[in-house]
Amino acid sequence: MRFTHRVLCFGVLGFAAVAAAQTPPLSPPSQETATDLTVVSFNILVDFGSGPGVPRWVERRDSCVQLLKQSGAQLIGLQEPSPGQMKWLTEQLPEFEAVFYRRAPTDKGYPDAALMYLRARFTEKERGHWWLSPTPEKVSTGFGNTLPRLVVWARLQDMVADKELLVFNTHFDNSMPSQLKMAELCSRQFEKFAAQGAPMLFLGDFNTDQKRGDYARLTSGGWRDSYTASELASDDGRDDRVATHQRGTRIDHIFYHGDALTPVAWQRLEFPDPQRPLSDHFPIRARFRWQ
Repeated sequence: MRFTHRVLCFGVLGFAAVAAAQTPPLSPPSQETATDLTVVSFNILVDFGSGPGVPRWVERRDSCVQLLKQSGAQLIGLQEPSPGQMKWLTEQLPEFEAVFYRRAPTDKGYPDAALMYLRARFTEKERGHWWLSPTPEKVSTGFGNTLPRLVVWARLQDMVADKELLVFNTHFDNSMPSQLKMAELCSRQFEKFAAQGAPMLFLGDFNTDQKRGDYARLTSGGWRDSYTASELASDDGRDDRVATHQRGTRIDHIFYHGDALTPVAWQRLEFPDPQRPLSDHFPIRARFRWQ
């Protein structure tokens, strides 16, 4: 989403109510295993944002929660929620712990990129963040972007699989060359995590399709795109056959690193009423299998 004529630092939040029958399982239940991991990434359209045909937040918020519950996700990456939206979502989804930037525990925070993990599935070992700028250790811009962008992360212990993983979530700017610089910074930051050997997931609205240089960077250094698990994907996954944004591009991604997790299914979650989209983005869902 573009932020022309906007002042606040959040982005686009919101999306779709989908009834259980309208959100089909990723595969027949007989093909699932008890340790499979379902992950959703969803730019949910900020409450002051707008998109073609998208209702106001108060008209779509219940449907957003319904969608997230029915998705079966144990890990959720949200992009663009305002503090008010994030407060409401955490109240409606008490089974999830939320991870986003706060200066203090009582601070409303800046949840432009927020992680949610299922408490019954994971225990948290560590959390952190970095800013997508030349000074990642402090709130800042500097890559040509006007709004501050960041990555939030959590180190989690999967109590069902008895394995550890690292999960990262972000919301890249919608301008170049900021996107490429952000991807290059993430590449450097990931090096210290990769050395620890745990599998990694990187979720987000990257505001970029597969024709740009930052996608090539994001899928280098051992990182791969879970979209290749979709039956509609091309062999290398560099296509827009399944768009995730209203303008017809695939700019939302769930990347993975390492051999411990393998994507076995990928799906775009659909609107119940195409004439009343609940965001200008579609949520995406991937299912991973522990190896």
